[in-house]
Amino acid sequence: MKTGAVIAAAGVPGGFSSYDTMENVDAADMIRRMIFSFRRSGVADIVVVTGYKAEETERKLKKLGVVFLRSPSYETEQLIDYAVRGFSYLRHSCRRIFFCPAENPLFTEETIRLMLEQKAPVVIPSYEGKKGHPVLADSDLTDRIAAYRGDRGLKGAIDASGVQVVVLPVGDGGVIASARREKEFELIAEKQFPQDIHPRVKVQLVKNEAFFGPGMMVLLKQIEVLGNIREACEKTGMSYSKGWTLIRTAEKEMGCTIVERSPGGKHGGTARVTATGRRLMDKYEKLCREAEAYTEKRYRELFGREI
Repeated sequence: MKTGAVIAAAGVPGGFSSYDTMENVDAADMIRRMIFSFRRSGVADIVVVTGYKAEETERKLKKLGVVFLRSPSYETEQLIDYAVRGFSYLRHSCRRIFFCPAENPLFTEETIRLMLEQKAPVVIPSYEGKKGHPVLADSDLTDRIAAYRGDRGLKGAIDASGVQVVVLPVGDGGVIASARREKEFELIAEKQFPQDIHPRVKVQLVKNEAFFGPGMMVLLKQIEVLGNIREACEKTGMSYSKGWTLIRTAEKEMGCTIVERSPGGKHGGTARVTATGRRLMDKYEKLCREAEAYTEKRYRELFGREI
Protein backbone atom coordinates (compact mmCIF):
# COMPACT_ATOMS: atom_id res chain seq x y z
CA MET A 1 0.00 0.00 0.00
CA LYS A 2 0.95 3.63 -0.44
CA THR A 3 2.22 6.26 1.96
CA GLY A 4 0.07 9.32 2.65
CA ALA A 5 0.47 12.62 4.46
CA VAL A 6 -1.71 14.88 6.59
CA ILE A 7 -0.90 18.60 6.81
CA ALA A 8 -2.63 20.43 9.67
CA ALA A 9 -3.43 23.94 8.41
CA ALA A 10 -6.58 24.66 10.36
CA GLY A 11 -5.76 27.28 12.98
CA VAL A 12 -3.79 28.09 16.11
CA PRO A 13 -2.93 24.42 16.84
CA GLY A 14 -0.28 23.67 14.24
CA GLY A 15 0.78 27.29 14.02
CA PHE A 16 -1.02 28.12 10.78
CA SER A 17 -2.12 31.53 12.05
CA SER A 18 1.52 32.35 12.95
CA TYR A 19 2.16 33.27 9.32
CA ASP A 20 -0.14 36.29 9.65
CA THR A 21 2.64 38.28 11.33
CA MET A 22 5.29 37.50 8.72
CA GLU A 23 5.91 40.03 5.97
CA ASN A 24 8.15 37.86 3.80
CA VAL A 25 6.55 34.43 4.19
CA ASP A 26 3.19 33.35 2.75
CA ALA A 27 1.28 30.54 4.45
CA ALA A 28 0.04 28.99 1.19
CA ASP A 29 3.58 28.99 -0.21
CA MET A 30 4.77 27.06 2.84
CA ILE A 31 2.03 24.44 2.48
CA ARG A 32 2.78 24.23 -1.23
CA ARG A 33 6.41 23.57 -0.36
CA MET A 34 5.37 20.75 1.98
CA ILE A 35 3.17 19.18 -0.69
CA PHE A 36 5.97 19.19 -3.27
CA SER A 37 8.52 17.85 -0.76
CA PHE A 38 6.22 14.94 0.09
CA ARG A 39 5.38 14.26 -3.56
CA ARG A 40 8.99 14.23 -4.75
CA SER A 41 9.78 11.77 -1.95
CA GLY A 42 7.17 9.28 -3.15
CA VAL A 43 4.23 10.19 -0.89
CA ALA A 44 1.12 9.57 -2.98
CA ASP A 45 -1.99 10.87 -1.21
CA ILE A 46 -1.97 14.17 0.67
CA VAL A 47 -4.69 15.61 2.90
CA VAL A 48 -4.75 19.24 4.04
CA VAL A 49 -6.93 19.89 7.10
CA THR A 50 -8.27 23.45 6.86
CA GLY A 51 -10.30 25.74 9.11
CA TYR A 52 -8.87 29.21 9.70
CA LYS A 53 -8.93 31.06 6.34
CA ALA A 54 -10.12 27.78 4.80
CA GLU A 55 -11.62 29.20 1.60
CA GLU A 56 -8.51 31.26 0.83
CA THR A 57 -6.18 28.35 1.51
CA GLU A 58 -8.22 25.88 -0.55
CA ARG A 59 -8.48 28.33 -3.46
CA LYS A 60 -4.72 28.84 -3.57
CA LEU A 61 -3.95 25.10 -3.41
CA LYS A 62 -6.86 23.60 -5.35
CA LYS A 63 -4.80 22.79 -8.46
CA LEU A 64 -2.26 20.69 -6.57
CA GLY A 65 -4.32 17.50 -6.43
CA VAL A 66 -4.70 17.30 -2.65
CA VAL A 67 -7.79 16.51 -0.60
CA PHE A 68 -9.19 19.15 1.75
CA LEU A 69 -10.84 18.15 5.02
CA ARG A 70 -12.38 21.21 6.59
CA SER A 71 -12.56 21.39 10.38
CA PRO A 72 -15.80 23.09 11.45
CA SER A 73 -14.56 23.42 15.05
CA TYR A 74 -10.97 24.47 14.38
CA GLU A 75 -11.08 27.15 17.10
CA THR A 76 -11.53 24.53 19.83
CA GLU A 77 -9.79 21.48 18.35
CA GLN A 78 -6.24 20.35 19.00
CA LEU A 79 -3.54 18.92 16.73
CA ILE A 80 -4.48 15.38 17.65
CA ASP A 81 -8.01 16.03 16.35
CA TYR A 82 -6.60 17.08 12.98
CA ALA A 83 -4.39 13.98 12.94
CA VAL A 84 -7.32 11.67 13.66
CA ARG A 85 -9.42 13.33 10.94
CA GLY A 86 -6.69 12.92 8.35
CA PHE A 87 -5.63 9.42 9.41
CA SER A 88 -9.24 8.21 9.37
CA TYR A 89 -9.59 9.44 5.81
CA LEU A 90 -6.36 7.83 4.54
CA ARG A 91 -6.20 4.65 6.61
CA HIS A 92 -7.80 2.35 4.02
CA SER A 93 -5.62 3.48 1.11
CA CYS A 94 -2.28 4.12 2.87
CA ARG A 95 -0.22 1.78 5.04
CA ARG A 96 1.85 4.60 6.55
CA ILE A 97 0.95 8.25 7.07
CA PHE A 98 3.03 11.34 7.75
CA PHE A 99 1.59 14.03 9.99
CA CYS A 100 2.94 17.57 10.02
CA PRO A 101 1.62 20.89 11.38
CA ALA A 102 1.67 23.81 8.95
CA GLU A 103 4.14 25.61 11.20
CA ASN A 104 6.87 23.06 10.35
CA PRO A 105 7.26 23.16 6.54
CA LEU A 106 11.05 23.33 6.20
CA PHE A 107 11.96 19.63 6.40
CA THR A 108 13.91 18.30 3.41
CA GLU A 109 13.10 15.52 0.97
CA GLU A 110 16.17 13.65 2.19
CA THR A 111 14.64 13.53 5.69
CA ILE A 112 11.41 12.06 4.28
CA ARG A 113 13.35 9.39 2.38
CA LEU A 114 15.41 8.48 5.45
CA MET A 115 12.23 8.14 7.51
CA LEU A 116 10.62 5.91 4.90
CA GLU A 117 13.60 3.55 5.11
CA GLN A 118 12.79 2.84 8.78
CA LYS A 119 10.45 -0.09 9.43
CA ALA A 120 9.20 0.84 12.92
CA PRO A 121 5.47 1.61 13.49
CA VAL A 122 6.38 5.22 14.40
CA VAL A 123 9.33 7.31 13.23
CA ILE A 124 10.11 10.78 14.63
CA PRO A 125 13.01 12.88 13.25
CA SER A 126 15.32 14.73 15.62
CA TYR A 127 17.90 17.45 15.19
CA GLU A 128 20.59 18.11 17.80
CA GLY A 129 18.64 16.03 20.30
CA LYS A 130 15.28 17.78 19.74
CA LYS A 131 12.34 15.84 18.31
CA GLY A 132 10.56 17.43 15.37
CA HIS A 133 8.18 16.95 12.45
CA PRO A 134 6.87 15.32 10.39
CA VAL A 135 5.91 12.19 12.33
CA LEU A 136 5.46 8.95 10.38
CA ALA A 137 3.04 6.35 11.78
CA ASP A 138 1.39 3.13 10.65
CA SER A 139 -2.22 3.74 9.64
CA ASP A 140 -3.44 0.86 11.83
CA LEU A 141 -2.66 3.05 14.85
CA THR A 142 -5.60 5.33 13.93
CA ASP A 143 -8.05 3.80 16.41
CA ARG A 144 -5.57 3.89 19.28
CA ILE A 145 -4.74 7.54 18.57
CA ALA A 146 -8.45 8.40 18.38
CA ALA A 147 -9.11 6.61 21.69
CA TYR A 148 -6.45 8.57 23.59
CA ARG A 149 -7.95 10.75 26.34
CA GLY A 150 -4.80 12.22 27.88
CA ASP A 151 -3.58 15.78 27.67
CA ARG A 152 -0.28 15.24 25.79
CA GLY A 153 -1.68 15.30 22.29
CA LEU A 154 -0.42 13.12 19.45
CA LYS A 155 2.89 12.28 21.11
CA GLY A 156 1.03 11.23 24.25
CA ALA A 157 -1.23 9.01 22.15
CA ILE A 158 1.81 7.42 20.49
CA ASP A 159 3.46 6.77 23.86
CA ALA A 160 0.23 5.27 25.20
CA SER A 161 -0.06 2.94 22.19
CA GLY A 162 2.97 0.96 23.38
CA VAL A 163 4.39 0.47 19.86
CA GLN A 164 8.06 0.79 18.92
CA VAL A 165 9.12 4.38 18.23
CA VAL A 166 12.33 5.16 16.33
CA VAL A 167 13.76 8.62 16.99
CA LEU A 168 15.85 9.26 13.89
CA PRO A 169 18.70 11.80 14.11
CA VAL A 170 18.93 13.87 10.91
CA GLY A 171 21.13 16.74 9.78
CA ASP A 172 18.08 18.80 8.91
CA GLY A 173 17.31 21.80 11.12
CA GLY A 174 14.03 22.22 9.27
CA VAL A 175 12.43 19.44 11.34
CA ILE A 176 12.45 21.68 14.43
CA ALA A 177 12.04 25.08 12.72
CA SER A 178 8.68 26.56 13.70
CA ALA A 179 6.77 29.51 12.29
CA ARG A 180 6.01 30.44 15.91
CA ARG A 181 9.71 31.41 16.25
CA GLU A 182 9.68 33.95 13.46
CA LYS A 183 13.31 35.10 13.28
CA GLU A 184 14.77 31.59 13.46
CA PHE A 185 12.22 30.35 10.94
CA GLU A 186 12.95 33.07 8.38
CA LEU A 187 16.70 32.48 8.65
CA ILE A 188 16.33 28.76 7.90
CA ALA A 189 13.82 29.47 5.12
CA GLU A 190 16.19 31.98 3.52
CA LYS A 191 19.03 29.47 3.70
CA GLN A 192 17.02 26.62 2.19
CA PHE A 193 15.03 28.32 -0.55
CA PRO A 194 17.93 29.02 -2.94
CA GLN A 195 18.54 25.25 -2.94
CA ASP A 196 14.85 24.52 -3.37
CA ILE A 197 14.57 24.86 -7.16
CA HIS A 198 13.10 21.84 -8.91
CA PRO A 199 11.40 21.18 -12.22
CA ARG A 200 7.70 20.46 -12.06
CA VAL A 201 6.08 17.99 -14.44
CA LYS A 202 2.38 18.01 -15.25
CA VAL A 203 1.34 14.94 -17.22
CA GLN A 204 -1.87 15.09 -19.26
CA LEU A 205 -3.38 12.53 -21.60
CA VAL A 206 -4.63 14.10 -24.83
CA LYS A 207 -6.68 12.88 -27.76
CA ASN A 208 -8.90 15.48 -29.39
CA GLU A 209 -8.47 17.48 -26.20
CA ALA A 210 -6.77 17.04 -22.83
CA PHE A 211 -8.92 14.59 -20.88
CA PHE A 212 -6.90 13.12 -18.01
CA GLY A 213 -4.54 14.90 -15.64
CA PRO A 214 -3.87 15.53 -11.93
CA GLY A 215 -7.37 16.90 -11.27
CA MET A 216 -9.09 13.86 -12.74
CA MET A 217 -6.72 11.55 -10.88
CA VAL A 218 -7.46 12.98 -7.46
CA LEU A 219 -11.20 13.07 -8.22
CA LEU A 220 -11.22 9.36 -9.07
CA LYS A 221 -9.26 8.55 -5.91
CA GLN A 222 -11.90 10.28 -3.83
CA ILE A 223 -14.76 8.58 -5.67
CA GLU A 224 -13.10 5.26 -4.75
CA VAL A 225 -13.01 6.25 -1.08
CA LEU A 226 -16.37 8.04 -0.80
CA GLY A 227 -18.53 6.33 -3.41
CA ASN A 228 -20.17 9.63 -4.31
CA ILE A 229 -19.27 12.18 -7.00
CA ARG A 230 -20.64 15.23 -5.19
CA GLU A 231 -18.73 14.48 -1.98
CA ALA A 232 -15.58 13.69 -3.96
CA CYS A 233 -15.80 17.08 -5.67
CA GLU A 234 -16.22 18.86 -2.33
CA LYS A 235 -13.17 17.14 -0.84
CA THR A 236 -10.99 18.15 -3.80
CA GLY A 237 -12.15 21.78 -3.85
CA MET A 238 -13.88 21.25 -7.20
CA SER A 239 -17.37 22.28 -8.26
CA TYR A 240 -19.85 19.48 -8.97
CA SER A 241 -20.31 20.65 -12.56
CA LYS A 242 -16.52 20.69 -13.10
CA GLY A 243 -16.26 17.13 -11.78
CA TRP A 244 -18.98 15.91 -14.11
CA THR A 245 -17.32 17.65 -17.05
CA LEU A 246 -13.99 15.94 -16.33
CA ILE A 247 -15.62 12.51 -16.12
CA ARG A 248 -17.71 12.94 -19.27
CA THR A 249 -14.77 14.28 -21.28
CA ALA A 250 -12.51 11.41 -20.21
CA GLU A 251 -15.16 8.81 -21.03
CA LYS A 252 -15.83 10.37 -24.43
CA GLU A 253 -12.14 10.46 -25.37
CA MET A 254 -11.44 6.95 -24.03
CA GLY A 255 -14.61 5.45 -25.49
CA CYS A 256 -15.39 3.54 -22.30
CA THR A 257 -16.99 3.93 -18.88
CA ILE A 258 -14.62 5.12 -16.17
CA VAL A 259 -17.18 5.82 -13.41
CA GLU A 260 -20.38 3.84 -12.96
CA ARG A 261 -23.22 5.87 -11.44
CA SER A 262 -26.42 4.88 -9.65
CA PRO A 263 -28.63 8.01 -9.51
CA GLY A 264 -30.89 8.96 -6.65
CA GLY A 265 -30.99 10.71 -3.29
CA LYS A 266 -30.14 14.24 -2.24
CA HIS A 267 -26.40 13.52 -2.54
CA GLY A 268 -26.62 12.42 -6.17
CA GLY A 269 -26.60 8.64 -5.72
CA THR A 270 -23.59 6.34 -5.57
CA ALA A 271 -20.60 5.98 -7.86
CA ARG A 272 -17.65 3.65 -8.29
CA VAL A 273 -14.56 3.55 -10.46
CA THR A 274 -14.72 0.73 -13.02
CA ALA A 275 -11.96 -1.83 -13.56
CA THR A 276 -11.01 0.06 -16.73
CA GLY A 277 -10.83 3.29 -14.74
CA ARG A 278 -8.66 1.62 -12.11
CA ARG A 279 -6.22 0.36 -14.75
CA LEU A 280 -6.08 3.85 -16.25
CA MET A 281 -5.28 5.32 -12.81
CA ASP A 282 -2.51 2.78 -12.16
CA LYS A 283 -0.86 3.40 -15.53
CA TYR A 284 -1.16 7.18 -15.18
CA GLU A 285 0.45 7.12 -11.71
CA LYS A 286 3.31 5.00 -13.03
CA LEU A 287 3.79 7.35 -15.99
CA CYS A 288 3.87 10.37 -13.66
CA ARG A 289 6.43 8.77 -11.33
CA GLU A 290 8.72 7.84 -14.21
CA ALA A 291 8.36 11.24 -15.89
CA GLU A 292 9.13 13.06 -12.63
CA ALA A 293 12.14 10.85 -11.88
CA TYR A 294 13.58 11.33 -15.35
CA THR A 295 12.97 15.09 -15.31
CA GLU A 296 14.60 15.49 -11.89
CA LYS A 297 17.61 13.45 -13.02
CA ARG A 298 17.95 15.42 -16.26
CA TYR A 299 17.54 18.72 -14.42
CA ARG A 300 20.44 17.88 -12.13
CA GLU A 301 22.58 16.88 -15.12
CA LEU A 302 21.86 20.13 -16.97
CA PHE A 303 21.75 22.63 -14.13
CA GLY A 304 23.85 21.02 -11.42
CA ARG A 305 23.44 22.63 -8.02
CA GLU A 306 23.38 26.16 -9.38
CA ILE A 307 21.73 27.80 -12.35
